[in-house]
Amino acid sequence: MSKSKSLPLRAIFKVWKELGLPDDFEDSVICQNPHIFSLQDAHEPHTHILKLVDEFPLRHLRPAVEDWRVTECNPSGMRLSKNFRAKVKEWQSLPYMGPYEELREMKPSKVGMRRLEKRAVAIAHEFLSLTVEKTIEVEKISHFRKWFEIELNMRDLFLDHPGIFYLSTKGKRHTVFLREAYERGRLINPNPVYNVRRKLLDLVVMGRHQFPCDN
Repeated sequence: MSKSKSLPLRAIFKVWKELGLPDDFEDSVICQNPHIFSLQDAHEPHTHILKLVDEFPLRHLRPAVEDWRVTECNPSGMRLSKNFRAKVKEWQSLPYMGPYEELREMKPSKVGMRRLEKRAVAIAHEFLSLTVEKTIEVEKISHFRKWFEIELNMRDLFLDHPGIFYLSTKGKRHTVFLREAYERGRLINPNPVYNVRRKLLDLVVMGRHQFPCDN
C-alpha cells in the first residue's frame, strides 16, 4: 500500500504478530518468494527495505474496502440531522483513491482534502483487514503513516469515522478495531490463525484453573 511499493523491514517486525506472520518470516516468506519480494540496502545500520518486485501484478488485487457496504448512512433507530446527512452524502459521493494514485494538486481545495482523508480511511481499512484480529495499536500503525503518505493524525482519523473504526483506550494505550469485522466482541469471520490463538488462550486459562499456584 506504500506508493513506492516498499517499506522498512523494521516496520514489519513491529506488526508481524498482528499480520499472522511466522517467527522466521524474513526467511520463510520474503526470501522464499523472490518473484514477489526483494530486500534492498537502506544505507542505514541494521536496516533493509522490503520492496515489491516490478513484475508483481498489482492490478489483480482487490482492496477489502471495495466490498464494504455503508451502514452509517441510515442506521436503524438513529435520527440524523439534516447537516449530518449532507456531510455523509458528500463523503459517500467521493471515490476511494488507490494508494498508488497521484496526490499532486489536491490539498488546496476542500474537496481535495476530503479525498485525501478518504484515501487515508481506505488505507487504514485495508491495513486492519490484513491483520489476524482486525485490530492494532494506533502507535504501531502510525509507523507506516509516512510510507503510506498519510499526513493526518491517525488517532484523529479513527475518531472522526466511528462508523468504520472503534477506538479503545486503556491508559496510554490506544487500540483501533474494524467495526464491521466484529459482533458481540467476536470476529464475525474468524480465520485459522485467530482460531488457533483462541484455542491456545483457552488452554492457558484452563491450565491456570486446574493447576493453581501455591500461595
